[in-house]
Amino acid sequence: MLESFKKHILKHNLFDENENILLAVSGGIDYMVMTDLFRKMGINIGLIHCNFELRGNESDADEQFVREFAFTNEIPFIVKRFNTLSYAAEKKISTQMAARDLRYAWFEEMVNEKDFRYFATAHHLDDQIETFFINLFRGTGVSGLRGIPGKSRNCIRPLLFASREMIEQYAE
Repeated sequence: MLESFKKHILKHNLFDENENILLAVSGGIDYMVMTDLFRKMGINIGLIHCNFELRGNESDADEQFVREFAFTNEIPFIVKRFNTLSYAAEKKISTQMAARDLRYAWFEEMVNEKDFRYFATAHHLDDQIETFFINLFRGTGVSGLRGIPGKSRNCIRPLLFASREMIEQYAE
């Protein structure tokens, strides 16, 4: 998987190995695998975590897990708590869209404020396929059928080559 990860990054010119990358980490398996792959490549990373305060103790446990992982591995860590439900009500949007808006705006802010070139998310091939079909069934035009871009402004998605199954096998 590490070799495929490296090849994907080079093929799509996602970043240079000397750049600092901020990894968006929820604590889920795909995010932890992405973190492990970056560490094995020797890339200088930081971890960023959003606590959307939507699942009570579970949200807090995810935050604590990522915090402890970062501390144990001596990785810079940034966390922010969001009142997602209030934001969604204020903007009259779904909770999912509110969380997306909040996290991407904050990630952009942190990349610009801190010493990082990009932030990375752990979207993978299964997410890519799901996005394609969602767009198709919504009746999007040709431009909407592209799915998730591998690189957009200062956001990179280095796991788009990997299926959920590959990620789980790697984690085992």
